[in-house]
Amino acid sequence: MKIALDPGHGGIFPGAIGLAPFELREKDVTLAICTKMSNLLKKQGHKVILTRERDLNLDNNFTKDLRMRAALAMQTKSDVFVSVHCNAYSDPNPEGIETWYRAENKRSETLARTIQQAMAAAFSDHLNRGVKAKDLLMFRHLEIPACHIETEYLTNPTQLEFLASDFNQEKIAQALTQGILNFAALA
Repeated sequence: MKIALDPGHGGIFPGAIGLAPFELREKDVTLAICTKMSNLLKKQGHKVILTRERDLNLDNNFTKDLRMRAALAMQTKSDVFVSVHCNAYSDPNPEGIETWYRAENKRSETLARTIQQAMAAAFSDHLNRGVKAKDLLMFRHLEIPACHIETEYLTNPTQLEFLASDFNQEKIAQALTQGILNFAALA
């Protein structure tokens, strides 16, 4: 299977920024996780397309940047698209893992559910916020199963420390990879 992995944000678009107990940027966490996922998926014999392999944006216009990420997945004839993110909120207390999928698309919903199940199994002590249909701009430009995973809240100090850990990033990458492999087994 050919898998498009999208490390959310990058370059001039940092995404969420956690500030306590130290600063951590979403774009750095997502790139680390997706790089680890890419290595794991390649070891399983899958082809991986990363929308970015370093800290960069594809366009200085955020909307165009999102469209270019989707276009890359379509041009490379990827079979699935997984965008990895960290959540944020103005209140420092929210926490949990959730997965969004392209509404009105059963294969996207199945992909999101298998990924959320793998994450919930790997992190049973984290709040499972479930799977939700979302009308995201990027999804509108994809014709393949697509989902967007929110790995935890950068604005929650406890979860920021969790996301900053290389050990935890590896564990997240393993869980997300397992979810993708479980989806591939259903095909």
